[in-house]
Amino acid sequence: MPKPFFLRLLVLFFYLQIIPVIFARPNVILVYTDDQGSVDAGCYGAKDLHTPTIDRLAETGIRFTDMYSPSAICSASRAGLLTGRIPARAGVPGNVSSSKGSPGMPTSEVTLAELFKENQYTTGHIGKWHLGYTPETMPNEQGFDYSFGHMGGCIDNYSHFFYWVGPNRHDLWKQGKEIWRDGEYFGDLMVSECNSFISRNKSQPFFIYWAINWPHYPLQATNKWRDVYKDLDHPRDKYAAFVSTTDELVGRVLSHLEKEGLRENTIFIFQSDHGHSVEERTFGGGGSAGPYRGHKGNLFEGGIRV
Repeated sequence: MPKPFFLRLLVLFFYLQIIPVIFARPNVILVYTDDQGSVDAGCYGAKDLHTPTIDRLAETGIRFTDMYSPSAICSASRAGLLTGRIPARAGVPGNVSSSKGSPGMPTSEVTLAELFKENQYTTGHIGKWHLGYTPETMPNEQGFDYSFGHMGGCIDNYSHFFYWVGPNRHDLWKQGKEIWRDGEYFGDLMVSECNSFISRNKSQPFFIYWAINWPHYPLQATNKWRDVYKDLDHPRDKYAAFVSTTDELVGRVLSHLEKEGLRENTIFIFQSDHGHSVEERTFGGGGSAGPYRGHKGNLFEGGIRV
């Protein structure tokens, strides 16, 4: 075989091998925690929090040091995230009502999920929604092939009833239909749903919007982590336990990705929706903005730096 022909053949073979890798569509998992303080992870300077999963993501990936949320409140930040628009322009200037039948983000808005679907991705929403409580504004009509979670702002993690003021009402949904899992810990349910979605769709690219409703109140960490932080001051002890419980959930999903052989082809993004809460349901605090002024609900650094 002539040498130049052999070299050209070798080069062609090389490119045929790498082209599928270059153009392979990675899976994307976007984790969006709720009310997590600006510095509330070990990799952001928290000395009293155990967050090995988040820290490992930072160590092996890219850590953003000047990252800002679209808003300092829940619904608006989610609208900004999913549409890439200023929340008011996306039709969500403030928090959407958590009452059934309340409209939310207009379906005319183009969401991340819809863009992924246009590119042959299977899309899933797990966790909190808080962008509309009507059939046309719930996740399945906003670009998500699959949805599991609660539609309002917060729930009790065992009864799955809305956690605010009475009369409290049940709020757990799957594919647009109300379901009942009374007594089952919502964190475990979210992990199970994420892992099942990953396994079902491992042969095709997928996008998961995992809107973890933690460490938003009620501060219902597992006993394991409550015991670890029992000597911290109140209310930091309860908040810290919930952050570490959240970190453990994320670790369980990452482990499942590795088990399925998908970790290297999955972009994994972790961020909070805004700063920590100082509302009475968090006993006046628990989270931290470190050296920054402010918290959830205001536009100082501590409210929007994530």
